[in-house]
Amino acid sequence: MGTIHFPMKMQKAIRRRPKACSIPFGSAKRMVHGNLFGIDIEKKYSNNSKNEHMKNRMMAVLALTATTMAFAQGKQQLQDDFYTYVNHQWLDSTEIPAAYGSWGSFHEVYFKNQDRIKGIFKELTESNTSYEKGSTEQMVTDFYASCMDTVRLENLGLKPLKAYLDEVDQINTKEDYLTLTAKLYAKGIQAPISTYTVLDAKNSSMYALYLSQSGLSLGNRAYYLEDNQQYQEFRDKYLELMTDIFKMLQLHQGKEREAAQKIFEMETRMAQIHRSPVQLRDSERNYNKRTMAELNQLTFNVDWPKYFKDLGLKKEVDYVIVNQPEFLAMFDRMLDDFSIADWKTYMQWKVIRGTTPMLNNAIRSRSFAFYQTTLNGVEEEFPRWQIAQNSTDINLGQPLGKLFVEKYFPKRNKDKMIGLIDNLKQAFHQRINRYTWMTEETKIQARHKLDKMGVKIGYPDEWLDYTAVDIKADDYFGNVIRLREHDYLRQLNRLGDEVDPNAWGMTPPTVNAYFSAYRNEIVFPAGILNPPFFDYDADDATNYGSAGVIIGHEITHGFDDNGSLYDADGNLKSWWTPEDRERFEARAKKIEEQYDAYVVLDSIHVNGKLTLGENIGDLGGLAIAFEAMKINQAEKGAQVINGLTDEQRFFLAYAKMWRGKYRDKALENLVKTDTHSPSFYRANGALSNFEEFIKAFDIPKGSKMRREEIITIW
Repeated sequence: MGTIHFPMKMQKAIRRRPKACSIPFGSAKRMVHGNLFGIDIEKKYSNNSKNEHMKNRMMAVLALTATTMAFAQGKQQLQDDFYTYVNHQWLDSTEIPAAYGSWGSFHEVYFKNQDRIKGIFKELTESNTSYEKGSTEQMVTDFYASCMDTVRLENLGLKPLKAYLDEVDQINTKEDYLTLTAKLYAKGIQAPISTYTVLDAKNSSMYALYLSQSGLSLGNRAYYLEDNQQYQEFRDKYLELMTDIFKMLQLHQGKEREAAQKIFEMETRMAQIHRSPVQLRDSERNYNKRTMAELNQLTFNVDWPKYFKDLGLKKEVDYVIVNQPEFLAMFDRMLDDFSIADWKTYMQWKVIRGTTPMLNNAIRSRSFAFYQTTLNGVEEEFPRWQIAQNSTDINLGQPLGKLFVEKYFPKRNKDKMIGLIDNLKQAFHQRINRYTWMTEETKIQARHKLDKMGVKIGYPDEWLDYTAVDIKADDYFGNVIRLREHDYLRQLNRLGDEVDPNAWGMTPPTVNAYFSAYRNEIVFPAGILNPPFFDYDADDATNYGSAGVIIGHEITHGFDDNGSLYDADGNLKSWWTPEDRERFEARAKKIEEQYDAYVVLDSIHVNGKLTLGENIGDLGGLAIAFEAMKINQAEKGAQVINGLTDEQRFFLAYAKMWRGKYRDKALENLVKTDTHSPSFYRANGALSNFEEFIKAFDIPKGSKMRREEIITIW
């Protein structure tokens, strides 16, 4: 398939090249700050619960009016690049903030949620209330205060590290190393092998123990192995980082660079046997069930029952799921190939890396300069209040989430989402019934899986209990370690238990959503249910083009190239006839080839195989949501608002939802490691494949927004 280049204006929009400020046509908030109508909505309607409804209504009207004003212009651009046509003013006027590698709709909603959480902390800290020990308010307030107390962090310096580094110094044998590796892993320190408990992919009614490749401080194997100038620069800078931090800590004095090179040698050896991001998407290949006897045959140096006990596991292990058996074998050989002194050096670095966020500014800043500036082009750190809020969400996400949803997630939002989801499931049923490429035998199984798909919206029905964790206002380092260990041991010791139906994989303030293949469920945290993704006050077509597409995207993940391998009960078990599966994979291959052809930066292409599941999700979500809108339209009647049909407003909302900009380094990193395509291709790639979009805007043949071969799966 030939290479596809979108217009140069679009490629420029990818990078951070802002033009002179103009009124952005994608954002009501920015537009009213420009006083387009002489009204400052943000000032007139302050951000409190009493006036929120009126403010949102006015902002929705203003955004729709701006869309209408722009709609009559740029017909040619609409046909060639709908994403830029819809978002051009936002792209031209929006700068990526210095603390970010990218910026878009998700970040804008995230920032709104951050402001709300900031208000929650302000109320808590200014109330002069003495909160009861173990209460939600005490835990989140004291944790936040401990992170904000940078004076204490500076006074402590590197003292919190001493006890851990002293333990590393006591290592004399391979057995000592493995014992301490397990102990520290439970406290959040990276180990060569990741050990965790999740649902058994082939018996999803029970939790199983998994072992997986890990051990790389740079995360992706490409950083160690790809032979190009940029990655060589990254590798040189990584060595400089380790050398500098060893000097700060007065470790390996006079031989800091040698120590850094040894760590890099060990991590490169691990990277050579790591599976690639694409290979990690192969569920069947990454499921290798082993009895304890079989596990012991994979390695000679590891006493696995002792290792699991040292992790904190209190249950007997009958079997494990080894994701990458070849990595375990390689690690076992490395235990012999490298000296005890080498492994001590490796562990020193892991301890430093795993605790850097809780240390003084000198260590944090040096680490930031590499991991954020060098790798992602980010120019400055978050303000401390935002770092503290993020850390609270990471470590105490459910207690913080409880306060968040009590104040900012009304029941009406949940009720409306339930209605949207019901309509989308009905629409998907209709589509399945119409498919001509699928036999009735497979259709029955597809409908069964759809009917059994669970739904979670907003927040958990029962909150996790953290009262056993001692949270102190003057011990940030200790708070994080204790919470990490508490969460890990809780999850680890689910081994053999039946499914917890209340488990969540994201915290309530998170601006995201997900599908769990093991549970066959879709989950929408409260954080994402805000404009432009969900707007209670918007017209139905706009909500179907945004919230409806997000719902449809997650539903489709149950039927993408990976999710479709799991049955209605969440088991890795085929429910397809061989012929239908072959037809499905042939269609999926065409989507892979479509995205392979997209050029992102210079000679860098989207990886169609890596992003296939998300691209199928985007295309399926678009189609299902559009059909659900048509069902809703048949019941309520069609609407033309400011000259725009339901269909046109649906697609405008879809394109607006995906607006985003990237720094070059962040974009290259995304393409190499992320399963999602860049936002501009998520918009144009799916729309150019959709007949209803072509009809809604009368896109002529030969246009870039009308592919010669329309590819449809779901």
